[in-house]
Amino acid sequence: MNIKVKYRVLSLFILLTTSVIAVGQNMTGLTFSTYSGVTSTVLNPAMMTGSRVYIDINVLGGNSFFDNDMIFFPSGEKVLRQIWNKDPNFNNGDYKYHRNYTYFNNTHDKYGYLDMHLLGPSVMVQAGKHAFALSTAFRSMHSGNNIPYQIPVLMYEDLDYEELYLKDFNNNNYSFVSMTWTELNLSYAFNYYERYDNRFTFGVTLKALFGHEGAYVAVKNLNFKMIDQNTIQFNNANSEVGLALPVDYETNNYEPKPLTKGFGAAIDLGFMYTKKKSTYYLSRGRKLCSNPYSDYVYKIGVSLLDLGAINFNKNVEKHVFDNVGVYWEQYDTVPVDGIKRFIQDYSTAFYGDPDASYAGNSIRIAMPTVLNFQFDYQFYKNFYLGGMWSQPIKFQLNQLYQPSQVAIIPRYENRFVGVSVPVSIFNYRQPRVGLSLRVYTFTIGTEKLGSWLGMADFTGMDFYFSFKINLSKGRCGSYLRGACSNSDW
Repeated sequence: MNIKVKYRVLSLFILLTTSVIAVGQNMTGLTFSTYSGVTSTVLNPAMMTGSRVYIDINVLGGNSFFDNDMIFFPSGEKVLRQIWNKDPNFNNGDYKYHRNYTYFNNTHDKYGYLDMHLLGPSVMVQAGKHAFALSTAFRSMHSGNNIPYQIPVLMYEDLDYEELYLKDFNNNNYSFVSMTWTELNLSYAFNYYERYDNRFTFGVTLKALFGHEGAYVAVKNLNFKMIDQNTIQFNNANSEVGLALPVDYETNNYEPKPLTKGFGAAIDLGFMYTKKKSTYYLSRGRKLCSNPYSDYVYKIGVSLLDLGAINFNKNVEKHVFDNVGVYWEQYDTVPVDGIKRFIQDYSTAFYGDPDASYAGNSIRIAMPTVLNFQFDYQFYKNFYLGGMWSQPIKFQLNQLYQPSQVAIIPRYENRFVGVSVPVSIFNYRQPRVGLSLRVYTFTIGTEKLGSWLGMADFTGMDFYFSFKINLSKGRCGSYLRGACSNSDW
């Protein structure tokens, strides 16, 4: 595929979404640990009071996650080399015959998900029944949901793929959403009821959000027919486009200022029931270090995460294509040298006016809200079996989408080492096996081990890490000698 054809395919991709667009999951091997401390707020803020540490300082941590069901690299030991090596034939007409990847040849709706989550300096402190945390994070998430199957086919096969010609396609309610932002979070957890071997905990995280970039294509309906590689017929296009990008829309040049293009807020809510091993409440002394750890048989939690949105009002353009249609010849010749000109050409084609699609200079992008259920059972000393179900809740098309995940998480842990082997099903389609290793306060892990080993078709990858400093409950004075759990000195 030469450069010219590559841009023609890109043009059709953009055309099918009537726009241009300039993957972390839950880190189960880290967040489920009884030493997770402040990191547990990522999964459920109510988990803080059940930690074995009373002070937890996250120095640095993060997660990089990508997955899709559009294209894949067949399994093999050279799969990572195939991905990163640049193909020397890219600029000649034989490019598509030298590619090592292929696409999923079915008519299912597709998804793509990229999540990069950097956990910045953060601290958690527990005092008796109360736990507090102040955390920072940098997040960049890009998601495509219910993507028409024709898009990856045409991206791979080129515009002369005749099997798609003269077919009526009707696609509804799909979206592409991108957003990058910084968070400043304040978390609080409270054991509001504790009697005998029962404990109930409530937790909340309030988030201040600073948006750095955002973009979306929200397609309510798109009915079209490809006539040939140069002609397309739109019977109905009903979509909305929002852009708040760090670029000059006239030239496509990178323009980072202003760094913050919008502000927003979000909230996490969590509840946790804990069945303790002890039937009595362990009293504490006056010092934080004398707060004892109360071991458990099992615990059950539920959390609502990332309920909120960011409003962008700087370097913003919003465009609406409202139930329009056109028979468009030579559509593949639309230039791609500037975003503004590109959209104006589409506005001219649909409306006969380059500015008719413009609908305002502010947009709103909703956070990737999910409902998360957790279960953790200690079946033998230091041996646990956890479970999790994460279900996205979508309120609107211009909302980030975090795919579903169901996981079983067996693990072993003590103060100095922890090993976790999560087994999960991603988006109710793809089974995965992961591995996490903690040595004292340093953790590394992945929830998609097969991708690193070349044992499965490569559809994405996942990696997370964390480095912390923390202090265990019930240890006052010398760390090596320890102290009585209720010591005041």
